[in-house]
Amino acid sequence: MPSPDLAAALATLAARLPLAEPPAAALAAEAWREAFRPARLRLLLLAESHMATSAAELACPLRLPPGLDWPVPAGFVRHVYCPAYGERALVPDLPVHNAGTPQYWQLLAAADGGAAPTRAAVPDLGARLAARAALLHRLRARGIWLIDAALVAVAGPGGARAGARLHAEAVRESWRLHHVARLPGFDPAHVLVIGLTVARVLRPALDAAFPGRWRAVPQPMGAARRPGQGAALLATVAAAARAHAPAD
Repeated sequence: MPSPDLAAALATLAARLPLAEPPAAALAAEAWREAFRPARLRLLLLAESHMATSAAELACPLRLPPGLDWPVPAGFVRHVYCPAYGERALVPDLPVHNAGTPQYWQLLAAADGGAAPTRAAVPDLGARLAARAALLHRLRARGIWLIDAALVAVAGPGGARAGARLHAEAVRESWRLHHVARLPGFDPAHVLVIGLTVARVLRPALDAAFPGRWRAVPQPMGAARRPGQGAALLATVAAAARAHAPAD
C-alpha cells in the first residue's frame, strides 16, 4: 500500500500538472523502486523519472518465468526495476512498443563492477532475467539505490518529453512534497544525480540536503551519443560505487 504522504503528493501533482499517465502508474513505479530500497543506503543514484505508463499498460499481466528471484510489488511500468520493461515476451499484450532502456542496465552494471546483462550480451531470456535479478540484489546488499527525482513521468515511449517548465515543476514539486521529508534521513554517503537538468533544478535543495556529498553526471542516453562521454559516465558511477558502497 502507498503511504498517505505519497498519495497526497501525487494528488497535488495531478491537480497542478497535465500528467502523461494516471496516478496509479506513478504509485506502481514507486512501489517498484521501494522493492529494491537497501536496508542501509550508501550510494543514491537520483535519476529523472520513469517512462509514462498508461492505465491499459499497467493492467497488462506479467508473464514471468517460475522461480525468478525478483519481487513483484505492482503491475507493468516503464522502469528498469520492472522485469518486463524492455522484454516483449513478458508482457505480450502491451498495446505500445516496449523497447526498454538498456543504457540503465549498463549504468547499474558499472556500479556493480561487472558486465551489463543486456539483450546483446545475454541473448537467452531466462539467463538474462536471472543475471539482472542477481545484479539488483547485489546492488541492494551494497546499499546502492536508483530512484527518480520526479514522482510522475516527464518522458514517454517514442521520445515524447515534457516541456522545460513542466519538467522543472514536476522535479521541484516532487522534491518539496515527498523527497525532502525522506531522502536526507537515509543519510547516504554520496549522491549521484543522473541528469544535468535535474541537478540544475534541484541544486539548492541538494546542497541543503547533502552538503558536499553530491555531484551530477549526464543522462546515459545523451552521454552515449557523445564521443567518450558514455565511457566517462560509467567510469564515474563505478568509482562512486567503489568509494562509497564497496562490496563486502
